Amino acid sequence: MEGKPVQLMWTGGWDSTFQLLRLLLVHGCPVEPVYLIDEKRGSLAVELKTMDRLRELLAERYPHTRTMLRPTLFTKITDLLPDTEIEHAYQRVVRIHPIGTQYGWMARFCRQRGFSNLEIGAEYTYHGAGALLTDLFVEATSWSGYTTYVLPETEDPDLRLLFGHYNFPLARTTKFQMRREAELRNWMPLMTETWFCHSPVNMKPCGTCNPCQSAITEGFGWRIPRSRRMVAGLHRATVGPVKKTAKRIVQKFRGTYLTPPSATQS
Repeated sequence: MEGKPVQLMWTGGWDSTFQLLRLLLVHGCPVEPVYLIDEKRGSLAVELKTMDRLRELLAERYPHTRTMLRPTLFTKITDLLPDTEIEHAYQRVVRIHPIGTQYGWMARFCRQRGFSNLEIGAEYTYHGAGALLTDLFVEATSWSGYTTYVLPETEDPDLRLLFGHYNFPLARTTKFQMRREAELRNWMPLMTETWFCHSPVNMKPCGTCNPCQSAITEGFGWRIPRSRRMVAGLHRATVGPVKKTAKRIVQKFRGTYLTPPSATQS
């Protein structure tokens, strides 16, 4: 299919895959997926395998998407240049709001590669980055004509630096709403192939990492093997709270001793 593709951050996860299906099958948009390679990420091999599998299933079930789904743009995070301004912005934000470390190097990627409208399949939520951004979004119209959400130009400069490169088309959509739509559109055979765990055990979800714990909290615990759910419950009651507290202390300590940000990349 001809036309400018929508550039979508795709990991093979639930949210980004749902948006991928919407773009291809509802909006009729060609898509160029973007994936940042973190070679230290325990789930790297599983995520790459998952995306390959989803491509195969899409081509089988919806042959017209073969040309619409473009090759994935892969970039190693080790190839990104340091950026003091973004690092300082991230540290100031994380002192107050717990957000993932990926948002720092994602912002560096966007700035260094010239991305200004990269779509992210982040759903409506009040934890992690969602707790920080959900109430700040304003409605906008994508260049392809569907509704999306962006951070306003008037927002805090640190937040603009970290999140101003993106469109958030699912910012007002919950995982349960995605599931209902996926069931109505017969997408569940694809959606159940998606991946979410950061630390797989024998290629299965571990139950203890943050995404696994979030899946349980959000009512998607059925995606974790029964044996790992028992481990997840024990982790949630013991180790989990201690790790979260320790992480927050470290983040606040690091942010406290930052020097003023430089306007020059280093």
